[in-house]
Amino acid sequence: MSDSENRLQWQLDWKSALAILLILPVLLSLGSWQLRRADEKALILAQAESLQQQPPVAIGKLEKFENYRPVTATGVFDSQRYWLMDNRIFQGRFGYEIIALLKLADGRELLVDRGWVAGSQDRNILPEVGFPEGEVTLRGELYKGLGKNYSTGFEAEKKWPRRQQWLEIETLQQEFPTLLPTMLRLDAADANAFAVQRLVVNVSPQKHTGYAVQWFAMAFVLSVIFILRNTNVLQVWRSRKAPNMDE
Repeated sequence: MSDSENRLQWQLDWKSALAILLILPVLLSLGSWQLRRADEKALILAQAESLQQQPPVAIGKLEKFENYRPVTATGVFDSQRYWLMDNRIFQGRFGYEIIALLKLADGRELLVDRGWVAGSQDRNILPEVGFPEGEVTLRGELYKGLGKNYSTGFEAEKKWPRRQQWLEIETLQQEFPTLLPTMLRLDAADANAFAVQRLVVNVSPQKHTGYAVQWFAMAFVLSVIFILRNTNVLQVWRSRKAPNMDE
């Protein structure tokens, strides 16, 4: 066995060096970002669970409107003005999420997410949405989206009911000055709720962690390939494993 076979040697391969300089930081960054997302989702879930365990309180008594806070709201539905949130899928079926307007006893207004109803294959046919008459007391939890809504580029309809992709409460407050800066998502057990499936987070912390492991694994494989391409480590390892022919 020669000394060169036993000695680790380095010979730079510029193609693999360029690849690792460009790709490795991206893979590590993506893995770290997924870990941060996992921590964020875990914090959201913990906060939501803590709030959801509290007894419901009348919304008129609240000074701040925390997401996932259980509340009750008493008022009268506006049966003429409501929104059909388009392209909502429930158990594989196309439909709409119904957002209603509730006139509270104190004169303020509140958006109410009543849940999902099925849509027609004919886009010109809108679902019939029934509303109870008179005053009702609703039960659910508060929720206002934290992210920036995606826009399809279409303007919201002016006629009622309005069919659109998203609602921005800040924009609606220009039309409805007394609108509260939050939304009530009805409990599934509420008599005024349609089909309801509430998710606190769309992607669990475990999935984010799994994605991070995948990115870090790819970074590890890339690093191993770089070492193999730029050194004789594999040859050294094989030579040390081979039987000594001189003995």
